[in-house]
Amino acid sequence: MAESEKPGIMRQVMQKVSRVFNKSLMRKGSSKKAELDADSDFDPSDDELPLSKRANLLRCRDSRMICQDSFELRRAFPGLDINPRLIFDHPSIEQLSEAIVKLPERSEAGNTSTGGSTGESSATYVSRFTQLTHGEAPEFKYGSTSIEDIFVRKSDGMECVMIPAARARIGNDGMHYQAGDNEGPSHEVELDAFLMDIEPVCVGAYARFLNLVNPNQDQLSDWCILPEEDERCCHVPIIFTENGWQAKTGVPANWPMILVSWYGANAYALWTHGQDWSQYKSAAVSFLPTEAQWEYAARGPKTAKFPWGDSDASEELLNVCWEISTYEGVSHVATPLTELPIVAVNLQLGVSPFGLRGMAGNVWQWCRDSYHENFYLSSEASFPNAWNSEGDAKSERGGSWVGPCDLARSSYRRGRIPEAKGRCLGFRCAVMVADAPGM
Repeated sequence: MAESEKPGIMRQVMQKVSRVFNKSLMRKGSSKKAELDADSDFDPSDDELPLSKRANLLRCRDSRMICQDSFELRRAFPGLDINPRLIFDHPSIEQLSEAIVKLPERSEAGNTSTGGSTGESSATYVSRFTQLTHGEAPEFKYGSTSIEDIFVRKSDGMECVMIPAARARIGNDGMHYQAGDNEGPSHEVELDAFLMDIEPVCVGAYARFLNLVNPNQDQLSDWCILPEEDERCCHVPIIFTENGWQAKTGVPANWPMILVSWYGANAYALWTHGQDWSQYKSAAVSFLPTEAQWEYAARGPKTAKFPWGDSDASEELLNVCWEISTYEGVSHVATPLTELPIVAVNLQLGVSPFGLRGMAGNVWQWCRDSYHENFYLSSEASFPNAWNSEGDAKSERGGSWVGPCDLARSSYRRGRIPEAKGRCLGFRCAVMVADAPGM
């Protein structure tokens, strides 16, 4: 492409990208929406558009929306390999447009989409559900059980697994994506022994937390409540009643808590470990797992592709979207909350070598780290108990019911802003053994 052609091409691409995202946010009857529906030439910098060209898309789009967005972009740019990862790595209309302009030069780099069969998971084994959903919070401490290396966190009843100290190999040298190889280079990290929640924190436990700490409206907005104009309000799994916070009618208490921001996850983790939860915006003290802890807990001493090894994924092993075209042309609010393909946290799915459940699929999980795609290139990535403290975005791991199984690989990593809330995004807690009272 000649240099003189680039500004014109860039404008055309940005118009198409802006149209895709702004149309999805405009309500029917809007004169501006009618203009976009007419496929007219418009200015992406128009102040009347809901999304400016530099706005962070991840503030108002979750993973399910982004899957749908990627299909709309494929329609707008036929022949280009556009997948949801591209949007996560270039989270503004301007950045995404620049990336799309470059796509033809790297179209052979591969993508993360994976096909598969459709249908519900046939896994039926359900483990004992231990998380507390009612009652007062006892003094924080851990207590051992009769099962070797299993501990119970008294504050919320969560069973936790002891992950022994190890020299863990983190990362993957074999992946090459259009947005860069953020999983490499692989490197070793000395990890002290730590406890990891056996499953993600559930809806019932999170409602109990809200009832016990009684956050104010600003804190609730930071953590788990959406503004009225957000169409995803219908999918918030909890509701405030005359009896306090509880799961909405029909929502199982043992579903993973979703639509919870990093702030909301960090607040819960601080509270359940007896710390000052009002400091939820800081990672200086946090009981969310680091990326290194999470990855080692997911796949164990062997650097396998998935928690169960390198063998192919199946519906008996994890809960993911086996047919990604499920989201093509489907409204992101068309499915009732109770019919979302989410499974209980105590189902034996995504099980790691350490016996942790949900370490692949069902819901993504927030990590303590700030996310940077090049963090593994830094010397800090190999420090003992390494974690990245620099940056605005926060890391998430594990894949979910929205994306293909390839995103549920143990080394796959991505990030989003800490305010973000998603219908496929939850969390679990972790703590160094040395910092766990009662042990």
